[in-house]
Amino acid sequence: MSKYRILVVEDEAIVAMGIKEKLEDLGHEVVDIVFKGEDAVEKAIKVEPDLILMDIVLKGHMDGIEAACKIRNRLNIPIIYLTAYSDEEMLKRARMTEPYGYILKPFNNSELNANIEMAIYKHIEDRKKIEKVKKKILSDFYDFILNSMPTNTNQSDAQIKKTILKLFSERLEKEMRPKFEKELGDMVVKENLTDLTSIFNAYLIWLSQFFADFGIQSKIIDKKQIHLLEFLNCPWINEAKKKPIFCLNCHSILGQSFDWTGMEGDVELKTTIADGNKSCISRFYLPFMEKIKDSDSVVGYFR
Repeated sequence: MSKYRILVVEDEAIVAMGIKEKLEDLGHEVVDIVFKGEDAVEKAIKVEPDLILMDIVLKGHMDGIEAACKIRNRLNIPIIYLTAYSDEEMLKRARMTEPYGYILKPFNNSELNANIEMAIYKHIEDRKKIEKVKKKILSDFYDFILNSMPTNTNQSDAQIKKTILKLFSERLEKEMRPKFEKELGDMVVKENLTDLTSIFNAYLIWLSQFFADFGIQSKIIDKKQIHLLEFLNCPWINEAKKKPIFCLNCHSILGQSFDWTGMEGDVELKTTIADGNKSCISRFYLPFMEKIKDSDSVVGYFR
């Protein structure tokens, strides 16, 4: 049996110690025990464990589901939820974070170990699939760029950009829109989302997870009627620096997918890593947003 480094997030000290004993009896290393969601995020970033056992109900401002969203997607670490409840509303929220398992308290060693082994195995297989997809996307995209470059050398940069964006649009409409409408539609129906704010948040989750499949870490910042989607890395940065036209791919996906939602607003590309900036930032302007906040808020990290 393999030995894994595991972070335990549980706000009941006695229960946490019991979980620690079980894990150590199974041969695993407990890198730490934390009691609050905020501490879980900080510790996960610092130690990067192989797996996290996350209690859903935690004391404090951040529950286990919110903490899991920030940790799992940013660090790509498998998370298993621990819960003593089966509340349907809570499970709906938990499902949105795509955990690698649920364990209902109380549980024995064999149940715990079976869930850990399955989560680690599924996570490894998921990473293999992602790497294959990334390589294929890069290869397909590179071929697309080369075949799409206009032969008319008299065209300006603006004309070339317009030509390629039109080709992107046609390709995305055919290859991506059906997948988008099905997956976002399923999320809306499954979670019974009826208001624009909830649907837009579901769209952001879909969008972030779509890019996360290519290894792109992202951060969403809520600025009242304006949301910023920040890409913290670029899997094909070397290609983008040589041919900045690569950046049009992500920008096209953002703009086109937002148009498909039918919502009022627009998307604007503000900065790119290929141009020497620290991150790629796209700005969503949303006139329908009525939520008022005193300051900017980081909605979530994704990876």
